[in-house]
Amino acid sequence: MHDKTKNLIDEAYKVLQEYNPMTLRQCYYQLVSKHIIDNNFGQYKRLSNALVQARQQAIIPWEWIEDRSREAKTVSMWNDLEDFMYTVSRAYRKNVWDNQPNYIEVWVEKDALSGIFEDITSRYGVTLAVGRGYNSWSACKNAVQRINYHNKPTTLLYFGDFDPSGEDIVRALSEGINFFETSHEIIVKKMALTKEDVLTYNLPPDFTKKTDTRSKAFIAKYGDMAVELDALPLPILQERIRNSIEENIDMTALNKVYQQEAKERAQLRTLLT
Repeated sequence: MHDKTKNLIDEAYKVLQEYNPMTLRQCYYQLVSKHIIDNNFGQYKRLSNALVQARQQAIIPWEWIEDRSREAKTVSMWNDLEDFMYTVSRAYRKNVWDNQPNYIEVWVEKDALSGIFEDITSRYGVTLAVGRGYNSWSACKNAVQRINYHNKPTTLLYFGDFDPSGEDIVRALSEGINFFETSHEIIVKKMALTKEDVLTYNLPPDFTKKTDTRSKAFIAKYGDMAVELDALPLPILQERIRNSIEENIDMTALNKVYQQEAKERAQLRTLLT
C-alpha cells in the first residue's frame, strides 16, 4: 500500500470513528470539507478503492460503511411460536396521528440516505418517502391517499440537494400532490439543503450541470454552485431531521401516546404468555 493511500485511510478512519456508519459519499464529502482531498470524481474513486483495501485488511470495520441501495430482501422467519410472540409484542405501535392536529411526512431525494432518516422518523411514527430524484405521479397519488386517510392539514418536509434539480423538485412535488383532490391543505417545505447551509457549514461546492435545463435560472438566483445533501455533517443532518419533525407536531400529545403504548404493550405481553 502506497504512503498516500495509507494517509488517506488514516484520515477516513478518523472521520468514521467519530460518526458511523456512513455511505461512501458521506465520508468523501467530510474529507473534502476538511481539505484532505479535492472535490472531483478522480478523488472519489481513489477514496472508494482505498476504503475497499482498508476493510479487506481489517483496518476499518466493514460495518462502518453502508450501502443501502444494495441491501438484500430477506424473508422473516421464527424458531417457534414463543419466538414469534416476542416479536409481536415488540412490534406493537399505537397510532400517533389520532391526537395530532396536523399530519406530516418526511421526503428525501436520495435512497442512499434513507437509513439515516428512517432511524429517526420511525421513532416519531412519521412516514418516510424516498423520491430518488423527481417523484413519480404514482408516488404523488399514493401520498395523497395517505393524507386523505388521516384527514388533517399536512406538511411534507423535504430534504434534497442544493442544485437546480434539488430546488425545482420542491415545486414539482407540490404541483404533483395538489393535482389530486385532497381533504386539506398540503404544504411542501424544503428543510435542507439550502444556500444558508452551504455558507454556514462551509460545504464543498461543485459547478452546476450545464446540461440541466434549470441551471440558467438557478445560477442567476444563487450563483454557479451545487452541493449534495450528503455533504452536510451527519450530526447536523440528524439534528435537522429531529427538529423539523418536532417543530411540526404536538410533542405533548405524542408523549401521551407513548405512555399509553407502553401500557398496552405490557398488556399484550401478558396475554401472549
